[in-house]
Amino acid sequence: MRIAPILSQFAHQLGVVAVLAGLCLGPSRALAAEPNRSALPDVFPADRLLWELDLGSHQYTVPLVDAGQIILGVNDMELDHPAAESTGGGILMCRKAATGELVWQLPIPRNMEGNIPPSHFNHWKCGVCSRPVVEGDRLYLVSPRGDVLCVDRNGQADGNDGPYLDDARYMGVPAGSAYQLTKTDGDIVWRFDLIKELGVVPHDVCGSSPTQWGDCVYFCTSNGQDHRHEKMVNPKAPSLIAVEKATGRLVAVEDEGISARTFHGQWSSPVAAEFGGRPTIVFGGGDGFLYGFEPADASSAGKTPVKLKCIWRRDCCPADYRVRDGVPIPYSGWKKKSPEGPSEIISTPAVDHGRIYVAIGQSPVHGPGRGALSCVDGATGEMVWQNCQVSRTLSEAAICDGLLYLPDYSGILHCIDAGSGEIVWQHDLEGGVWCASAMVAGGRVYVGTERMAYWVLRAGREKEVLGKGRTQSMAITTVVAEDTFFLPTQRRIFAVKMGKAQPGF
Repeated sequence: MRIAPILSQFAHQLGVVAVLAGLCLGPSRALAAEPNRSALPDVFPADRLLWELDLGSHQYTVPLVDAGQIILGVNDMELDHPAAESTGGGILMCRKAATGELVWQLPIPRNMEGNIPPSHFNHWKCGVCSRPVVEGDRLYLVSPRGDVLCVDRNGQADGNDGPYLDDARYMGVPAGSAYQLTKTDGDIVWRFDLIKELGVVPHDVCGSSPTQWGDCVYFCTSNGQDHRHEKMVNPKAPSLIAVEKATGRLVAVEDEGISARTFHGQWSSPVAAEFGGRPTIVFGGGDGFLYGFEPADASSAGKTPVKLKCIWRRDCCPADYRVRDGVPIPYSGWKKKSPEGPSEIISTPAVDHGRIYVAIGQSPVHGPGRGALSCVDGATGEMVWQNCQVSRTLSEAAICDGLLYLPDYSGILHCIDAGSGEIVWQHDLEGGVWCASAMVAGGRVYVGTERMAYWVLRAGREKEVLGKGRTQSMAITTVVAEDTFFLPTQRRIFAVKMGKAQPGF
């Protein structure tokens, strides 16, 4: 999942997206394994702990592990930097996956320019809420200040790559400072400002991750409602854009009216896939529809951005969620919580064997309610099946050996036959799930809840609970890379050696 997707009163008030960010206490907090002092959940053997990193108080971003590095998106409330100061923004941080040692960090100050209408954007100081996509020596992400960035994965160690060169000022180093960039500073290659260039008004956070196809990167803009939750501030702003990888030039925008129909905000992450030989950009809208777009071609686009061609769209809200007896059913909200009504798509679509699996959901602040898991044919956009036993969820489906594992905000982990949509088994997790997706590895299913329980179940058609542990803070989506199991929580991230047997049982 690229969203796991986001316990305390503070965290619940955010109520935005499954992948949020937290804060970090700087480069000195990478700790060697000390089993007797560790906060590692007891479902994992203490002697397999490689290292753990203290991240602070709230952290929700799913780590990216690639080429020996681990990329974290965090909050800057405990920023440790010789020249930049905390502003309530974020940090993009690169560390060595083997040891947790800092490679470089890029402070991203909060947007305080006053160039957006009143909204909840920046209100909660969530930090980086976008898991970067990587290609070669470049990382692409949505920043917490409302722009999209291309970042050199080597940081300043190989020099200050252009065309963007004002990295120190971007990081918040005061004008006139004698500070010189070092190899532990990040390096921005190019920047595109969503707010200035497109009039986007992000709601709460820029909370989605990009995808790439061909010569373009695709970003959700997080365009949303005003601070009163009464209207879309800019209903004409695009929800999805394509930007040229090499230069940051805007190539294409969606023009399907998604923003005008959006219920609350837009935080789902686009996914690139090929169906029947046809490349498609799959996107879950804030209006409850799943869209398939034809990829843009930067080489043939002119200076003016073109419209992304919509191949198909499919309503993932059952008809009786939207209208009853000819009367529209109101959308739930934090002021008037209701289990009824339609929902948006916040989770990231999962693609498997030509099919797309995606669930609808809302901010956890709105409470549990009627949800639906849809299976859509990726080539035609036709509904294959729909399961309405799933409650609202922000989680991405985990698919393995023909079975789909999906936790929801009512606290139920569903095991579903991916072919038919039939429930195979369900398990009560004794707590809602809204900041994580299930992860399947080595024949086991791992998932954490908002009540800080961490469950391990056997994957397969027969339900078997292998263990239940506790985390000191809420667990985020677990990541496995090569022989290491990475478990992020709000306050820490743990690296556990897997070896021949999986950690746990």
